[in-house]
Amino acid sequence: MNEHAAHQAAVGQLLWPALNFVIFVAVIARVGRGPAVEYFRARTARLRAALQAGARARAEAEALRAAIARDVENLPALRAQLRADLRATAEQQCEALRTLGRAAAERIRTDARLLAAHEFGVARAALRSEVIEEAVRQATALVRRAIRPEDQQRFVREFVAGVGAPA
Repeated sequence: MNEHAAHQAAVGQLLWPALNFVIFVAVIARVGRGPAVEYFRARTARLRAALQAGARARAEAEALRAAIARDVENLPALRAQLRADLRATAEQQCEALRTLGRAAAERIRTDARLLAAHEFGVARAALRSEVIEEAVRQATALVRRAIRPEDQQRFVREFVAGVGAPA
């Protein structure tokens, strides 16, 4: 035979590696069975938890999608409600401002009446004072023109007589 010819293995040559392999598998199965079982059990639990989390997320997403769809459907009604609320609020504010304006106008009218009455009183007092002063001036001028020197001497004599007489 030449060197490149097929090499035939004997049964004895295959028996020892096969026996070695069986012993190796038995040792691995005996020693590694607990950790392998635990690994696969933990992996199964992780996969179940991930599937449950995915299912919960999908359910939440469906609920959110349904809520958004309801909100989109209710959007025209909500818009109308908001418009009505804003209009009602604006009308209330308008009425409140009108009430405040009326109250301010009434206060201004009352203040104007009081000020006019005061000014009228001041003007009346000033006019009275001027009339009195003018009357005194004119009366003084009339008395000075009407009194003659002999009337003045008679007034002095009567005054002196009146002062000296007992009261």
